[in-house]
Amino acid sequence: MNRSKSLLALMLALLVASGCAQESVPTPTRGTAPADLKGEASALYERYGSALAKGDREAIPGFYHPDGALVVFNGESWRSSHAELRQRYLTQWSPPHYFAWDSLAFDPISDTQVVVTGGFRWQASAGADTERYIYAAVLSTTDSSLAIVFEHETNRPPR
Repeated sequence: MNRSKSLLALMLALLVASGCAQESVPTPTRGTAPADLKGEASALYERYGSALAKGDREAIPGFYHPDGALVVFNGESWRSSHAELRQRYLTQWSPPHYFAWDSLAFDPISDTQVVVTGGFRWQASAGADTERYIYAAVLSTTDSSLAIVFEHETNRPPR
């Protein structure tokens, strides 16, 4: 089993274990699929990673679907509207001292959706060292591009 399939299997197992399979995932706005879905997803994550690393609170909500997203963080899940996500990033989110994606893979699962798997490194502003996270997301087309409809982040256990 290759790395992408292993991470996808882990993501699905965590979904079931966390009980978020009962949550409703937003019905995506059907847009015209980009000609290069995988390339568009990769470019989106370059911009998303840059916004996270810079602590750009205004830009980050723009990476989520206009209908909102289902978010899972360390086993807890919640459904948020786009307005709720925006409010969270503007008022509650603390930008990192350091952020970097780690080995992201982009796998189209339909003509309009992409699964993103991999990880990232995060160092809190007051943190002594970086923390590693397992990451998975589902992107769906919108009228203009791709956007996050599902996002999962879990602290990676020490090796």
